[in-house]
Amino acid sequence: MSEKNLTLEEKETINKNTKKASKDLFLEYMPYLIIIFFVVIIRLFVATPVNVKGSSMSPTLQNGDTMILYKLTKNIRGIKRFDIVVIKTDSGDLIKRVIGLPGDKIKYEVKYVNEEKTGVLTINGEVVEEKFLTTSKKIGTCETNWTICSEEITVPEGEYFVMGDNRDDSKDSRMIGTIPFKDVKGTTELILFPFNRFGKVKKYN
Repeated sequence: MSEKNLTLEEKETINKNTKKASKDLFLEYMPYLIIIFFVVIIRLFVATPVNVKGSSMSPTLQNGDTMILYKLTKNIRGIKRFDIVVIKTDSGDLIKRVIGLPGDKIKYEVKYVNEEKTGVLTINGEVVEEKFLTTSKKIGTCETNWTICSEEITVPEGEYFVMGDNRDDSKDSRMIGTIPFKDVKGTTELILFPFNRFGKVKKYN
C-alpha cells in the first residue's frame, strides 16, 4: 500500500511508532553516551594515562611504564619538592622530578666523594640527600656550559627546576632551564602497567 492510500489514522500510527522506536533507541544507548561524556571530561580535566618513554627516570620509572597523570593536583595541593611531574615542551611531554621550587637557590656539581664520582645537589646552601637515586645512578653529567654546574642559580617565581633520576641520560632543567607553572600538566605517582610494576611510586617529600 502506497503512502498516498494510507488513512490519516494509519499515518499517525506510523509516525507514533517511528518516534517510539527513535526514543527507545536513544534510551538504549543513553547510558553509553553518559559514560563516554564522563570519560572525556575526566581525561580532559582530571586524570589521563601517560606513557614513560626512555630511561631518563630510571630506576624509578622504566621505559614503557603507563602512569596516571593527575591534572588537578598542582592546583589543589600545589607542586612539592621531589614530586614527579609531566611537563609540556616544544618537543613533546617530559616526565621529571621536581628538585627546585620557586625562590630556591640551587647548585648541582659532580664531585668525588669517598673516591667515588657522584652528583652533589645543594639547595639553599645545604647538601640534599637524594634517596631516590641508586648508587649506580648517582654519577651525573655536568657540562661546562650549563650555568648550574658553575654557579648557584635562583629558581624564578612561578617556575620549577626539574631533573630526571637517571642524571646521565636526562634532558632536563640543566639544559632547557626552569619550567613555568603553566607548562606543568600535573603530577604522577601511580604505575598502571605493566601489572608486575603496578602500584604507587615511593614518596620522598
